[in-house]
Amino acid sequence: MNKIIISILLFLTVQSTFAQNKYYSNKKKAVKEFETALQNYNLQYYSRAKQNLYNALKIDNKFLDAYVLLAEISYEEGNKQQAIENFNKALKINKNYFPKIYLRKADLEFQTGQYAKAKADYKTFLNYPQAQKHTLYVQTKIKSCDFAEKMLEKPVPFHPENMGNEINSPISEYWPVLTADGNMLVFTRSDRKKNTPEDLYYSVKKNNQWQKAQNIGAPINTPKSEGAQSISADGRTMVFTACLRNDGLGSCDIYIAYKTGNKWTKPVNMGSPVNSKYKETQPSLTADGKGLYFVSNRPGGKGKFDIWYSKQLKNGKWSVPENLGDSINTPEDELAPFIHYDGQTLYFSSFGHQGMGGSDMFIARKNTNGKWSVPENLGYPINTYYNEESIIVSADGKLGFFSSDMKGGYGQKDIYKFELYDAIKPQPVIFAKGIVYNAETKAALQANVKISSLTDSTVFKTKSDKVNGSFLITLLSGKSYAFNAVKKGFLPYSKNLSMPAGNIVIKIPLQPVKQGKVFVLHNIFFDVDKYNLKPESKAELELLVQFLKENPDIHLEIQGHTDNTGTYVHNLTLSENRAKAVYKFLINKNISAKRLTYKGFADKKPIADNNTKQGRALNRRTAFKICSL
Repeated sequence: MNKIIISILLFLTVQSTFAQNKYYSNKKKAVKEFETALQNYNLQYYSRAKQNLYNALKIDNKFLDAYVLLAEISYEEGNKQQAIENFNKALKINKNYFPKIYLRKADLEFQTGQYAKAKADYKTFLNYPQAQKHTLYVQTKIKSCDFAEKMLEKPVPFHPENMGNEINSPISEYWPVLTADGNMLVFTRSDRKKNTPEDLYYSVKKNNQWQKAQNIGAPINTPKSEGAQSISADGRTMVFTACLRNDGLGSCDIYIAYKTGNKWTKPVNMGSPVNSKYKETQPSLTADGKGLYFVSNRPGGKGKFDIWYSKQLKNGKWSVPENLGDSINTPEDELAPFIHYDGQTLYFSSFGHQGMGGSDMFIARKNTNGKWSVPENLGYPINTYYNEESIIVSADGKLGFFSSDMKGGYGQKDIYKFELYDAIKPQPVIFAKGIVYNAETKAALQANVKISSLTDSTVFKTKSDKVNGSFLITLLSGKSYAFNAVKKGFLPYSKNLSMPAGNIVIKIPLQPVKQGKVFVLHNIFFDVDKYNLKPESKAELELLVQFLKENPDIHLEIQGHTDNTGTYVHNLTLSENRAKAVYKFLINKNISAKRLTYKGFADKKPIADNNTKQGRALNRRTAFKICSL
């Protein structure tokens, strides 16, 4: 109950202790009905209280106090417009009797989108001495009215589409999350009218059609409630909120589970420092599953509920959460964070930032210094005077997903999608999806998969699934990447992804380590016609160092190869010097020179057609031969 309601009810409660002539009515029977109504109101017997007030008003239709209490009952019953009308009736009797009625009415008008009326009532209230304690609040609300009116004048594109009865049902579906490939949607379902426990459901897309939603089942779902979930980009890590559990640290905690093959592990409480004796809820995982945004009312925040961030450390534990700071959090509630797959765009809802009334949805972007921009309202009619709760956005940045009880749905709340307009789109993200397997036996392998940007320090890491060898990593489009997969007992795998603009599907056959085997590292770079290693080569060469340290008996021949451009003598010298440059790098990394030899082959061992540009690029390579084990 907000402070204004409390002040009015306190006024009424104090009045009830006074003699009869302290009420606005001097008719004993009317006052008696009013006092009985006040008692019933305090017991939340609203129907009885209203009947008492109607009786009082039949006796004295100028009984101002009765209209004020009727207004509060209307509010408690969810009828804000009726509350406004009752306040108007009270003010019509005596506009100066209790000036805070203007403030209370203005708040309700703001919450129901009546911005001009709200602004007028806020300004009227400022004329009374009682307004001094509320000046800052009222001035802020007047600015919000001006902001909302401007939003109404410039609506943004918004055409929501119901996700259909394969996902939605006669009860409530909400809190959608999506894997990066857009092929699995996970959401919360419950019957809010019957207050049934929340369960998690999922739907998969086949032939571009969503399939009938299925209960995600045990061990994720239990007879208790599970909800407000988030899933990593590859669909293999899930976090969700559960409340009042025996192993809980506070009223609500965040739990985590992992998927191997088609089975989920039993969820475990994430423990301290993520969870505390306070309330932690509404988690959002970063694309790689190693960063966590969530909501908490723990001490040290900026207001009531704030958004916090924790990251997984190298030892597997989670860091002490950091508050996102003043640019994101306010003295009011910030809720429902969703960090996009780009890792730089945050969507969330807020009661504290300027909006249309209730909670609005906002977007903020992280700059190169790791600081968050000033949040921007997503605009009307995405935001309205109702409470807009949460939004998620597809990896490509084109579609937004949200839940609503708008008319025309299948049930209480349904999940909808809509196309985002350009100003609120994140950076487009693509994904590299694939499978790792034994090149000889075709058996699936669990391997460390890493993609490094060749233009900055961005690194994406994951492990392929140990049951089916699958993996998925999200990437920012338009960059060049070095792609590697390593597993002990197998040769390193290397691939160059040059400025990918779309999603990538990769099959990775890992070759067992055997004498005589040759492998190529595609991300060792030299300037044209030179043999100095470029900085972009470092990440790949470090993997080679790791491979040699894990296999201390291996002896390597480093092979330099060129295309057929230029003379043979020139190319032979160039290829040998390039092989020697790699040789020196490895020695400087404490790899024994006794384990290494180097040799240049010029253009004598082509692996592609030197008559094409692409073929010549493939022939310019650094290869490695296993000489002995």
